[in-house]
Amino acid sequence: MKRHPKSISKTSTLIIFTLPVCLTLAGCTKGTVPGDATVEPEPQPVPVQVAKAELTTLHPQLDLVGTIIAIPERTAVVSPQLGGWVEKLAVVEGQTVKAGDLLVQLDARAARTDVERASAIVAEKESAVKRLKRGYLPQEIETARQDRDKAKAAVDGLRGELAALDDLLKRQEISPVAYETKAKALTAAEAALASADAHLKLFEQGTATELVDEAQSLLEVAQADLEHMKLTLEWCSITSPIDGVVVQLLAHQGQFFDRAVPLATVIDMSNVFVQLRIPSRNFADVQLGTPVDVQLNALPGQAFRGDISRISGQADPLTGNVIVFAKIENEAHLLRPGLSCEVRVSLPVVSQVLTIPVAAVADNSGTPVVTVIRDGKAYETEVQTGIETRELVQVRKGLAAGDIVATAGGYGLPTGTLVTVSNGK
Repeated sequence: MKRHPKSISKTSTLIIFTLPVCLTLAGCTKGTVPGDATVEPEPQPVPVQVAKAELTTLHPQLDLVGTIIAIPERTAVVSPQLGGWVEKLAVVEGQTVKAGDLLVQLDARAARTDVERASAIVAEKESAVKRLKRGYLPQEIETARQDRDKAKAAVDGLRGELAALDDLLKRQEISPVAYETKAKALTAAEAALASADAHLKLFEQGTATELVDEAQSLLEVAQADLEHMKLTLEWCSITSPIDGVVVQLLAHQGQFFDRAVPLATVIDMSNVFVQLRIPSRNFADVQLGTPVDVQLNALPGQAFRGDISRISGQADPLTGNVIVFAKIENEAHLLRPGLSCEVRVSLPVVSQVLTIPVAAVADNSGTPVVTVIRDGKAYETEVQTGIETRELVQVRKGLAAGDIVATAGGYGLPTGTLVTVSNGK
């Protein structure tokens, strides 16, 4: 059935009229009254935790990461003093040794032979000196006298024979050759007599001082040669010069080593150094003798104590840090060179300074700030800080003793924000 156009028009007009009324009714919410202003809710206080700025004594400490190193004077790099073949290794890496313990034995056969030969030469020279200092025995002198007498008798006999031959030669009863032969024999016998006579006189006069001195000098040269040969033999046995631990052994069985080539490294680890880099801002507070505590992650709960014993003469040009060395007792050898460790450096005690908890200080674009609580409201305040420990920080400027500062919940609150203290002091 067709609907009349007028009916359609009246229905549409009714729908359009009703819609604003519904929208007006829908806009009426809780807390509003038609024709009245909106009622704002009461602001709620922000809960904060606080602490009081107080005068106290600070025991500042510097927490750093250090490296354990060997003390240079307690480190021995052992090298052979002469070239040779490795005959035997007497130690292994990590072994504890005493000064004088054998590390490596080189082939010493040639050196032993040289010692034996030099010893024989010394024995010969010692006998010569003893003989000269003792002088000649009576039987030796008598033997020399008899030798002289025999030579004289031979000369006398040859002279008689030559005199007899002289007459025969004049009468031409013998040949000139026979006469010359006998004459030469006489000359030789006279020379032998002169030698025997001189020998006898030497024996009768005793040993000359210069002969003894000469023999003594030759003995001393032989003894020096023997000592050198013994030293060479000793060098074939390479020993540790210090008590310590063999941390490096470069030798192998049968290997040839030239002189002065590093063969082993021994470190005395009864004391070690911890190398630290002190920031330039703290350098003035670190002196020789400043105590330190060292801990290893591998040994939780075990602390090693020591003190600063050396300070580098210059700072790092890039960072301004200064290298210092703390000497640590290490009798149990638990601290090994190369290990990283945590170090706490005790700085000078500061008495009666204004402090607040570290948690109270925040950073606002690079400026330290705290939230001060006054009359139940929060006020952000710039401060100038100083020495800091793990729990407390010194306030040089911006607060007074007794001021209450927020330690939690107060950062970034607008000035004048209402707060409620949950742990007031």
